[in-house]
Amino acid sequence: MVPATEYYSGLGGGNGDRPFFPKCLDWIMENQNSDGSWGLDPDHPFLVKDRLSCTLACVLALTKWGVGQRLVQNGMDFIASNGWAAANNNDQFSPVGFDIIFPWMVNYAKELDLTLPSTLTSHVVDSSLHVQDSDIRRKQNVQVYAMEGLGKACNWKGVISEHQKSNGSLFNSPATTAAALIHCRDDKCFEYLISVLNANCSGWVPTIYPMNIYARLCVVDTLEKLGINRYFEFELRNILDEIYGHWLKKEDEIFSDITCRAMAFRLLRIKGYDVSSDEFAEFVDQEHFFDTVSIQYGCGVSTVLELYRASQARICDEGVLNKIHAWTSQFLKQQLLNQTILDKRLQKQVDYDLKNFYGTLDQFGIRRSIELYDARHFQILKTACRCPTVHNDDFLLFSVQNFRISQSRYQQELQQMERWYAECRLDRLTRGRKILQISYILTAAVIVGPELSHARISYAQVVVLITCFDDFFDIYGSKEEAFSIIGLVSNWKVHRETSYCSQEVEILFTALYNTVNEVAGKAYDEQGYHVEHDLVSMWLELLTSFARERDSWNQNIDSVSTLDDYLSFAWKSVGCKPCVFTSMHFLGIRISEDIFTSTEYTSLCQHSSLVCRLLNDLKTFKKEHEEGALNSVNVQTVNGGISEEDAILKIEEIIEYNRRKVLQMVYKRKGSIVPRECKELFWKTCKIAHCLYSHQGGDEYSSPIDIANDINGLISEPL
Repeated sequence: MVPATEYYSGLGGGNGDRPFFPKCLDWIMENQNSDGSWGLDPDHPFLVKDRLSCTLACVLALTKWGVGQRLVQNGMDFIASNGWAAANNNDQFSPVGFDIIFPWMVNYAKELDLTLPSTLTSHVVDSSLHVQDSDIRRKQNVQVYAMEGLGKACNWKGVISEHQKSNGSLFNSPATTAAALIHCRDDKCFEYLISVLNANCSGWVPTIYPMNIYARLCVVDTLEKLGINRYFEFELRNILDEIYGHWLKKEDEIFSDITCRAMAFRLLRIKGYDVSSDEFAEFVDQEHFFDTVSIQYGCGVSTVLELYRASQARICDEGVLNKIHAWTSQFLKQQLLNQTILDKRLQKQVDYDLKNFYGTLDQFGIRRSIELYDARHFQILKTACRCPTVHNDDFLLFSVQNFRISQSRYQQELQQMERWYAECRLDRLTRGRKILQISYILTAAVIVGPELSHARISYAQVVVLITCFDDFFDIYGSKEEAFSIIGLVSNWKVHRETSYCSQEVEILFTALYNTVNEVAGKAYDEQGYHVEHDLVSMWLELLTSFARERDSWNQNIDSVSTLDDYLSFAWKSVGCKPCVFTSMHFLGIRISEDIFTSTEYTSLCQHSSLVCRLLNDLKTFKKEHEEGALNSVNVQTVNGGISEEDAILKIEEIIEYNRRKVLQMVYKRKGSIVPRECKELFWKTCKIAHCLYSHQGGDEYSSPIDIANDINGLISEPL
């Protein structure tokens, strides 16, 4: 990392012919790139502009103190060959404040009698100065944050008086603070710079200091995205506890950095800490954001993406986050449309987050994160900088190995699922969807961890059975067969004299009977109480709701005339309740029977089931209308009720409301009796529904197309 700070302190500080910080000059002389430049990644095609700025700063520092003449010449040669980059804003990453700071450095070079290439002293500089003037007039904070480019023209005493932080810095910027020290001796500025150097004794300083909180947040976020956070739960919890304390104290390091604030809010909220979205009130307007608050930390696409992610953690009616979500999503879409995101990894991440934010299943996202992870990732602030604590080969190697181990386990469990499927004779059902593999893979994508094998398999088995029964009731089973199954479940016993009206009925009922009894036995071993009765009741409720949705089968069922009528029972037919109930007994935690009768648990069932039910309805209402089946859209449009477009908007509003209610309960820590692991299972079920039914194409469950690569990547494709 190039010590841009010390170039400025070196230019005018010290006593007579001595610089304040000689170690920084030593660092400069020891760290020139082979092409004569200074800066990160000399071969990176988008960092030429950044290296041009770093190189000129180093050349000025060396020239000022009359050292490193050969290095100066090498630097001048680089500047001569790459001066074109100074005016290139299309395919070059531009350091923050470049159009103010760089022209000043060019002018200072003239004072030192350095002969710069004409490409810098004519058209390029004139162009940069023009931008400088216009930016200063339009954005007062550009002038403030990049004021090292104003030199003697700046009222440094006034700036120090107004903007100096408690740590002695100006904006936590060593460069700006060093510039102030050159023009206005200040003990606090000097002490701050000493503290920066003491934090790293090798002679270089970071472009922003301190960044400890941001770096630690990035570690938490990175380990979660790479799927290895469970190995560091104690350490990560301590980090978040400490950062929450800083949040409550409104620590400047968090609140002066937009990206840091957004990431802190998101990570703290989803982990159940009480953080208010009111802290983002100043960012609700896009124009105000870019004109007044965004320059200090080089806020561009990556910062807006963090704000967008923070807005997705909104619960209930949070107007501030609603407004931020509206403009950030539109801004990011426009960046993709205009193809202005130079970083291709960032471009892919933005595209993926916008397409299906809630539908990013854990393991699908982990694989994508591994593939997009760059151990040499850098940020563009006043110069390109890299944090090896966050981006390093160790994290990548660990996550790759962990994913491969999980993939091997999933392959074994899928074979176990296939044996169960055959033993239950479900493979003999010739009609209906073939969904064994996708049912298991979707489950494995959200229930992660080698110790959760029983939870994954039991959840996937329920999904398979629900689908088989759903197809039978909806597509090829007769009215008599359907009610025969309901009767069998209601009696819940199998003996030699049991009579079945068809082979399909026998296969379906015995598969359900044997699976429920086996799961109930395992659940008793885990929890110490019987769940068979509860499971049977849930299945009876589910199958009865299937029958009611086929309203035409039973003339005794009251007609469904309103959306409220439909919603009162339709949430039960999506199967969320038995999926979660069955699996949650195998999460490795003790679960009290009392939670199943609690209001909190019942609300989680209803809200999450409505999310899943209505997402499915939006994808299938045309097909179900043709089949004469009930659907939340069709029940509104029947007999000219309202238009299809208005009906869809109404359903989307209901989905949004219920999704926020689920998240609110998942995030809640105080006063919650349902364990966090169980609440998260409800939310993971919602994520599966988002994954399947939120894509632009068709029903991804019945015919996976958009998620086909994710499916292959999780189970079979080598990483």
